[in-house]
Amino acid sequence: METEMEELVSSDEDTMTDERKKTISLTKQVYTLETFAEAYKDEGTKQTVFDSIKKSMRCSKKKAGKILGSYLPFVEFIRTYRLRQYILGDVLSGFTVSFMHLPQAMGFGILASLRPIHGLYSTFFPVLVYILFGTSPYISFGTNAVMALLTKEVVEREADSFVALFTNTNASQPSEDEIMDVKVSASMACCVLVGIFLMGMGLLKLGIITTYLSVSFIGGFTTAAAFHIASSQVPTIFGIKVKTFAGAGKLVLMYIDLFSKITQTTFAEVIIAVICITVLLFVKMCINERYDYKLRMPIPIDLIVVVIGTIISHYATLEDCYNVKIVGEIPSGFTIPTLPNFDSASSFVSDAFVMAILSLAMSISMAKLCSDKHGLPIDDNQELIAYGACNFVSGFFYCFPSATAPPRTMILSSLGARTTLNAIATSVFFLLVILVIGQLFVSLPLSVLAAMIIVSMKELLLQYRNLPNVWKVNKYDFIIWVVTNSVSILIDLKYGIIAGVGISIFLTVVNDQLSTGHLIGLSQAEDIAVRYTDGKNMRETNGIKIFKIPTNLYFATAERMKFQIFRKVLNPKKYLEKMQQLETMAKIIDEETLVVKNSIFIENVGKPTSACLDVKLKSLLLDCSMVNYIDMAGIAALQQVVREYKKVQVDVFLVAVTENVCATLEAGDFFKNFPKSKVFVDVFGAFSVLSSSAVDSVPSQL
Repeated sequence: METEMEELVSSDEDTMTDERKKTISLTKQVYTLETFAEAYKDEGTKQTVFDSIKKSMRCSKKKAGKILGSYLPFVEFIRTYRLRQYILGDVLSGFTVSFMHLPQAMGFGILASLRPIHGLYSTFFPVLVYILFGTSPYISFGTNAVMALLTKEVVEREADSFVALFTNTNASQPSEDEIMDVKVSASMACCVLVGIFLMGMGLLKLGIITTYLSVSFIGGFTTAAAFHIASSQVPTIFGIKVKTFAGAGKLVLMYIDLFSKITQTTFAEVIIAVICITVLLFVKMCINERYDYKLRMPIPIDLIVVVIGTIISHYATLEDCYNVKIVGEIPSGFTIPTLPNFDSASSFVSDAFVMAILSLAMSISMAKLCSDKHGLPIDDNQELIAYGACNFVSGFFYCFPSATAPPRTMILSSLGARTTLNAIATSVFFLLVILVIGQLFVSLPLSVLAAMIIVSMKELLLQYRNLPNVWKVNKYDFIIWVVTNSVSILIDLKYGIIAGVGISIFLTVVNDQLSTGHLIGLSQAEDIAVRYTDGKNMRETNGIKIFKIPTNLYFATAERMKFQIFRKVLNPKKYLEKMQQLETMAKIIDEETLVVKNSIFIENVGKPTSACLDVKLKSLLLDCSMVNYIDMAGIAALQQVVREYKKVQVDVFLVAVTENVCATLEAGDFFKNFPKSKVFVDVFGAFSVLSSSAVDSVPSQL
């Protein structure tokens, strides 16, 4: 048995050794840009713009159905729905996520500085609309903590402006209901604007915009937002009413005001919050997360805590006996939809745009995460339209801007939701809550909701643990993460967005500027290009040097790449200066006479020629395989390199020029003075031609 095992291991090792030693032989012609275009020219028929427009305007039943299905994906879901296979997963996941939706909806409604009923509305209508337009069965669209916090900034700013009008006119102060009406009106208008921005981006096919929001930026911002959200609930836990601060440093000012009033703490609320936080963390971390593989569905501890907290508060009369603040009246039923008031929309249109970008970034990132996990494709642009429609429609029903909530989305993913129709179960549940059940939570203590909101931020706050790994992987990502997070916390969220995007762009440019080109050579043992070090195990270059340009050539990098070429290959100006110095010395020596004792004779020392500084360099290959973009500054830099080396009789050749770069060079008249015959398709082809015995005649032939 042991012998057989040894033979098996030995054969496996031999096989692996053979695989490592595999070689391939390639046969191909040497192509320049001209000869390659002739050999592989595009034979496809080119359509005019008019023909393309005419073709796109044609209509048929099949095309109409395809367009309708692309904008209303639920039609395809219904048509292909497999009742027996899908119904259980959809219903179970839909009802399960409802149990988390309910307490979060009420809590985020209060977080947005509105009433709990507006949180319920902001869950019901987006969920209903997403069924029609969404493409991901795992997205749980509705109330989101970050969106609620940003809404709070807008509505409180509008409320302060409204109250200031009465203060300046010495009129009687407005009632709480009047102030709330102003807040609700502002949230509705903001919601509609967010929807318009998102739908506009979707119709214009701008889903690619998400690629410009780096993972480090999103991580730093969402962690800072979680810190803001958790901090906003701290006064509620202590039962202290703090001032409303706006602008830079408002979080710091809030904590200063909180600690100055710490003696006003209501200990009953602190005890309630501590008990709720302890129970929530214990169940979520020690049961739901630890035994998730055994549980058919996670324990809905948020809903359980809310129900128990309401019952205890009601029968123990905590409000009357211990001055515990409660949710209060929750109206039942729906309010008649109305048109939002856009009179003051100009003051928060920029806030709405920021909310739209963040809603897009958070939602599409979760959709792509689940798509990769389950192998179900999503349409980025249709998702944009879906997010926009959810917010646009909700804006007429007293809602605030919404987005995807990661915890709810992960529940749908883990419970096996099959289609967006799982949201029907969630909608039915919330319909009952709004019509009937919501009134039962009148006695719910606000400290319970505050504790629940803080615990729901756990995963986002724990992103701080990723910082050491981010530092190891990429220093630039670490800087973006820290700058975005620090500015968002210490100054304000909107300034954090500006700082995060700004530092991302700045570091991208810096990264390009710090890119270092290098000489490459061809291995003596095989056909492979490697970085040139000391010349060992390299082929004889016969007066050829190959320089690899490592980045795009544009205004920020062109000059640096030009100087790197001169420094690492040959600086033509310095070469010519030395030549002129030698010629000057030669003239002086010719005019001098050498006196020898008892005899005078003139010795012709001779003029130094160019051979004195001969560098053996005949050809320079610029490897452009990593250059995907070039602008006018890049073209000018290339032209100067060609001119400078021509002065010292060194021919410059381009290698592996991409199609886009070639088109730009053509448009920039680069090839008027630089023949296309000096542009090779690959390094090996160029090297084989230039290193041949006819290398001296190559420049004249090409």
